[in-house]
Amino acid sequence: VVTASSMAALGLAGCAGLLGPPTLTLTQAELEGLVERNFPIERALLEIFDVTVNAPRLSLLPERNRLAAVVHVRVRNRLLLSYWQGQLTFDAALRWEAHDQTIRLSQVRVQDLALDDPATANRSTVERLGAALAERVLEDSSLYRLTAERAAKLAQQGLAPSAVTVTSRGVEISFLPASTAPPAAIR
Repeated sequence: VVTASSMAALGLAGCAGLLGPPTLTLTQAELEGLVERNFPIERALLEIFDVTVNAPRLSLLPERNRLAAVVHVRVRNRLLLSYWQGQLTFDAALRWEAHDQTIRLSQVRVQDLALDDPATANRSTVERLGAALAERVLEDSSLYRLTAERAAKLAQQGLAPSAVTVTSRGVEISFLPASTAPPAAIR
């Protein structure tokens, strides 16, 4: 197993003969660092809501081959000039997308959206709507992109991703000879 930071130094080809198929492991700390670079996210939804999402706290769910996240969200309703904030908890499977060399969220399931203000009118309706919107917004989001340099090295070595797996060590991308690796999206 090779961590993302040491992969370039060792090279995938050298690992393949000794340890079986080469693997790139992104540890939980490395994933959080990669994800943190993209936050806070500010988006308009349905031209009514302005949503701000802070960097998530991630956890690995190897027993279910999923990644979990908890994020703090703040929503401003442009029409009513009101604010809501709270915490969104979700989990997702991961898949490899060959066309852009990324790991993406897949099968996103919101576990909980809890608003901090108990006085919010129609709180349960807002939470249900927010959870449904969050699943749509998060589905297919990019978590990691293989650098052009690493992708070129893999291509030169005739390797392609064959699986993305959540383990207790992190998210592992396994590589096989390109002729035997499954095409396109890999779950």
